Amino acid sequence: MKLQLPKSVQITELLARDGLQNEDRFIPTETKIYFVNACSELGFACVEVTNFSHPKYLPQFRDAEEVLKRIKRKPGVIYKCYGMSDKAFERAARAKEAGYGPDVMAFTLSISETHNLRNANRTHKEYWEQIPRWIKLAHSVGIKVDMALATVFGCPIEGPVPISRTFEFIERGLELGVDSVTPCDTTGEASPDRVFEFYSELRERFPDQDVHAAHFHDSRGMALANNLAALLAGVTKFESSLGQLGGQPAFIVDGVPGIGTGPNYCPSELTGNCSTEDLVVMFDEMGIDTGVDVDKVLELGRLLERVLGRDLRPYCTKTGRIPKGRTYWNAIPPYNSAYWAYPQRPMPEGITEAASSKEESNS
Repeated sequence: MKLQLPKSVQITELLARDGLQNEDRFIPTETKIYFVNACSELGFACVEVTNFSHPKYLPQFRDAEEVLKRIKRKPGVIYKCYGMSDKAFERAARAKEAGYGPDVMAFTLSISETHNLRNANRTHKEYWEQIPRWIKLAHSVGIKVDMALATVFGCPIEGPVPISRTFEFIERGLELGVDSVTPCDTTGEASPDRVFEFYSELRERFPDQDVHAAHFHDSRGMALANNLAALLAGVTKFESSLGQLGGQPAFIVDGVPGIGTGPNYCPSELTGNCSTEDLVVMFDEMGIDTGVDVDKVLELGRLLERVLGRDLRPYCTKTGRIPKGRTYWNAIPPYNSAYWAYPQRPMPEGITEAASSKEESNS
C-alpha cells in the first residue's frame, strides 16, 4: 500500500530569529541580512527576520529595525517577526507605517503556566489581558498575528501538559482574532505517536483555520520523525532552522550578562530547531515539493558553519543528498571537520568568517 502524501509543503525558515537567539556572541548585522536575503531567494514560503524584544533582554536583536530596513524583499515571501510586549508591537507597527515592517508578528504563549512565568514573566491571566491590544494594533497597520503555543507536548519544568488545554487556548486565541496558531514542541518532549494523534485531532476540531503548522525542537533526536508524523496526519506547514540552531535565548552575549540571565531550563546546545537541511532532503526524497533549491540550502548550511566557526548538527551538510547517479569525487565538497576552511570556498562579500580555533580567536 502506498502512502498518501501531499504534493507540496511550505517551510518557514527560522534561522535569523529563533535560530540565532541562542547564540552567545553578537552576529553581525550584515550576516543576518545576508542569510535572510539568501533564504528569500531559495524559495522558503516564510522567513523569520528578527525579534522586537528589548535589547536589554535579548541583545542579539538590538539591530532589529536596521535588519528590516535593509533586507531585499521578494514578492510572495512572508516576513515574520517576534514580540511579547506592548512596546514590541508598537515598534513593529511604527516600522510597518514607515514602509519596512513585517507581514506577520508572532508572540509565544506557553501552555504551561510555570514555563510562561519563566519565559515571559507573566501569568496566563496577565498575558491574555495583553493579547487583544497586540492584535488590535497589528491589524490597524496591516500586520497579521500568529500565536505560537509553547510546551504543547510537555514542559521541561512541569512535565506532561494536558492536550485539552492546548485546544482551549487555540479556541480562545481565534476568538480574540489571531490570524494563525503554531503549536510548538519547545524543548523536544514530543514523540511521533503523540504528534500523529494530536494533529489528527487538531485537524478534526479546526478543519478550516490556520492552526496546523508543525514546529519541533530536536533535543532528543526525534524532530524529523515528529515532522514525518505530522505530515502523515495531514500537516503541510513546517518550521525549521538552518544549522539546527535555536532554543532558549542566550542572555549572556559577548560575555555580558543581560537582565534575563539565570539558569537554563534545558541544555541550550541541544534544544535547537529541526534541521532545515535534513528536513528538505527528507521531503525531497519522498517526492514532496518544498519550493526550495535543496542543493543551495545545503550550501547555505555549510556557509553558516563557516560563519559561526564550528561544526553544526545537521547530517546532510556533511553527507549531501542521496546520489541519483554516478558521482565524481571532485564534485563532492570535503566533508571532514575542517571543510568550512577549504581555501577554494571564498566567503561572500560582506560576511565575516569566524576564527577556526581558540588560538586564532586569541591571537
